[in-house]
Amino acid sequence: MPRDGRRVAIATGGTGGHVHPALAVAEAYRRLRPEVEILFLGTVDGPEARLVPLHGHRFVAIPGAPLLRVGAAGKARALVALVRGTATARRVLARAGTELALGFGGYASAGTILGARTLRIATVIHEANAVAGVANRVLGRFADRALLGFADVAHDFTATETLVTGTPVRPEIAAVGRARAARLRAPGPLHVLVTGGSAGSPFLNARLPDLLARAAARGAALEVCHQVGEGAPAEVARAYERAGVPARVHAWLEDMPAAYRAADLAIVCAGAGTLTELAMVGLPALLVPLAAAALDHQTQNARAYAALTGSRWVREDAWDAEPLARWIAELAAAPAALVEAGERAHLAAHPDAAEAIVVACEALLAG
Repeated sequence: MPRDGRRVAIATGGTGGHVHPALAVAEAYRRLRPEVEILFLGTVDGPEARLVPLHGHRFVAIPGAPLLRVGAAGKARALVALVRGTATARRVLARAGTELALGFGGYASAGTILGARTLRIATVIHEANAVAGVANRVLGRFADRALLGFADVAHDFTATETLVTGTPVRPEIAAVGRARAARLRAPGPLHVLVTGGSAGSPFLNARLPDLLARAAARGAALEVCHQVGEGAPAEVARAYERAGVPARVHAWLEDMPAAYRAADLAIVCAGAGTLTELAMVGLPALLVPLAAAALDHQTQNARAYAALTGSRWVREDAWDAEPLARWIAELAAAPAALVEAGERAHLAAHPDAAEAIVVACEALLAG
């Protein structure tokens, strides 16, 4: 179905960490090529089904199911869904006259990239983590180009051309970074942001009240904002109350830019999206990789991010609250050290990541 202008399909889904970067790229495509027609493909039960239409983009659901930690029956269902998703994507892409398919990882993107490949459509994948996920590890054998959030992951894509672009963030997050630049901490308590990402971290939910109580006992005045994710906010709130640490505990933080803007220190898991946002806003952090993360990818993320920024990180199985509490208390008393740590974090940011991805896609189409 011939049309004027560029026609791009973006495959994403499963988590907000996949969807938000994809939406940022779609907006960058619209800025750089206003005539572009963008089609999103994903799963009907993922956040993309809600978020993509809210941003004014067309969305088509295709079959897809996770492959990891689902047992033999779950793996069989995932393979059936992959076959169906590939066939559906092939029909959708052909009907739309798609010229390029861009996948952001996860099982939701597999059918689209494979379907595009069968149509000889140009294919690009983006990997945000420091170790490739299962879907991207397989898709890298077929894609024309792999775009990376961390240079460390290039060794997982030996069969295709790679380029480090960074991972895009939402414009409102980038705006926080500009506002925080070289900001000295205001007098008063150290504001600590705790989050385990969209799913939450049972480890952080259980350990942070005690850790911050120990830091307070060393003289640190603290105020805490803690997102528990899928945990129990009332239980965590009671733990802070027993510990004597002022804390606002939420199941979800609807306004993450405001949370970043208010924070002096973040204690977080090491999901790629979180690390990208920390760098963009220039926020010092203690990283605690989620032990249950697939392929232990958060440990690799934390290691790579710490090498770039000097951030402190600790595995769950190496947790020792006393030295961490001492470190937090020392930071609370050293505003200049916090500014320096924030500046080092910001050096790892890729503020033009969305535009870089568009340029890489256009370069591939130009041959």
